[in-house]
Amino acid sequence: MGLLDNLLKGGGLADLANLGSDGGRLLEAAQSMLDPSDASVGAGFGLDDVMKALQSSGLDDALQSWLGSGANQSIGASDIAKSLPDDLLTQFAGKAGIDVGDASGALASILPSLIDQLSPSGSAPSGNDLGGLLGSVISSLGKR
Repeated sequence: MGLLDNLLKGGGLADLANLGSDGGRLLEAAQSMLDPSDASVGAGFGLDDVMKALQSSGLDDALQSWLGSGANQSIGASDIAKSLPDDLLTQFAGKAGIDVGDASGALASILPSLIDQLSPSGSAPSGNDLGGLLGSVISSLGKR
């Protein structure tokens, strides 16, 4: 079983350090996807857009659990696949160095913890705050 398989089984961000450079590529791709100033994944799509897409797909309860202080509700690969545009998933997979078919599962595994860590005050950051906070979170995860 590969390292990505272990991540997809529910390890989330905690297991990214065990993925070595693969984990770094996943985090880099997620950072690019969530930061609207980085056009390499999503061409301006960002955290706000991801959250709106999840909400409009009926995943508001899960999203609110990630923003809140309680346990993070999990979601599945099919939830991500129905929520996010195909071209965004394709770009994420390309930057992360994974198969397009694995992109939804990877995001379903890491987004709950990543959004949780980006929102310690219970609300998602935006604009300049987002870029700095994303960099800090990604950097701290890379040091584990």
